[in-house]
Amino acid sequence: MTVTTTEAGAAAEQKPAPFVIVSSDTHIGPRLVEDLRPYCPKTLLGDFDAFADALEKKREAAAAEKKKVSFGGTNPGPDWGVRFTNLQTPGHHDMHARLRDLDNDGVSAEVMFHDSQNGEPIPFQSDTLLMRGTGDGQDFGLLRAGQRIYNQWLADVCSIEPERHIGLMHLPMWDIKAAIEELEWARSVGLKGLNFPAPRMYMQPYNDPAWDPFFSACEDLGVTLANHGGAGASGGTYPGAMSIAKFEISMMARICPMDQLIYGGVFERHPRLHLVTTESPGLWWEFVLKEMDSIYLTDTHSYGPAEKQRVPRMPSEYAGEQVWIGSSFHARFEAEDAIAKGYVDRVIWGSDYPHFEGTFQYDATGPNGEPMTWASLRFTYAGLPADDVRRMLGRNATNAYDLDYAALQKVAARINAPTYEDLNNAKVKQRPKDSGHLAFRTFGFWH
Repeated sequence: MTVTTTEAGAAAEQKPAPFVIVSSDTHIGPRLVEDLRPYCPKTLLGDFDAFADALEKKREAAAAEKKKVSFGGTNPGPDWGVRFTNLQTPGHHDMHARLRDLDNDGVSAEVMFHDSQNGEPIPFQSDTLLMRGTGDGQDFGLLRAGQRIYNQWLADVCSIEPERHIGLMHLPMWDIKAAIEELEWARSVGLKGLNFPAPRMYMQPYNDPAWDPFFSACEDLGVTLANHGGAGASGGTYPGAMSIAKFEISMMARICPMDQLIYGGVFERHPRLHLVTTESPGLWWEFVLKEMDSIYLTDTHSYGPAEKQRVPRMPSEYAGEQVWIGSSFHARFEAEDAIAKGYVDRVIWGSDYPHFEGTFQYDATGPNGEPMTWASLRFTYAGLPADDVRRMLGRNATNAYDLDYAALQKVAARINAPTYEDLNNAKVKQRPKDSGHLAFRTFGFWH
């Protein structure tokens, strides 16, 4: 379908405008030795090489076992369904290859977290998904150096078509003063977002007013807080650990750190602060905010005027202005809920590139030969109002991360991003063969 306009008595046909698509959730994994070692200070090369050697020995031991393991070290069954071909894309660490993948998917811009599932860590980091984040065994001095190595590399690769990238800096959050120093440096070299971790035992809670200078700096520098997952899970490596981790981390991501920023008065004191809770699918927004409002009404009545002086408005009001949902592999039932219940302006689509479970698939196409990401978009958004789809796919992201929408419209046109008509050409009725195992969900977070 084309739109016809008339100007000076002449009809002119316009091509349908392509969507500006911004992924709120992508991952990058620079290679420890090939990519990051050149950024290591000479005085730390010995420590760096020792860290790299220890990692290589772990890899060799795993290869010797000749076993396939899933996340968290559990042994998968025959119906695991995870495809590993995404490991073949150089886009894990090569920005030019990455941009080719994004172009093919029709994605104009991305928010980049570390950890692309290629097994490449931030130098000197020992914390993992299944750990409680106690800091036990972590050399924080070396970790700060490792974060600077990573941040500098990330800033350099983000300078390639910079309007298309929000690189998320890593900061020494165990030391507020040091975190401010690194924040200011990282922003000066082009990084616009912060990998904002869930609270850890070795960090001050975010409702501690000691963080106020840090949050003021984030406001002044235009740095968005991007949280990816809740606090560490409690199941360790014992039976059921992976299921426990999935449940606890996904549930905690829906409430924390948002609760500390709202109830602690952080959003009230810092009205320009933005938070994106990334990869937090599900029908939770309305329920969580009602619960938060209920607690607020009770506590402002029970504990005196100081409570309301600190947080004079309802939690849902702050969330409705300063919080967004990073909806990785967005499901249709979630999109419909956002439209029906009025929070469509809070939702930002995410591909989870290049994770195995996401919309991108390196060697597979959708049912009509299109990129698998296009098939996922059609599965989720076909038939929904065009303006709402446009907001969820990109417009909301430009508000959360202060992206240049006009520049991204030019990118979308150049890379032939899908139009509304493209998403409605042929309905995808079920999960296609060889798709990411979470990219066509129909039930809850995980199915």
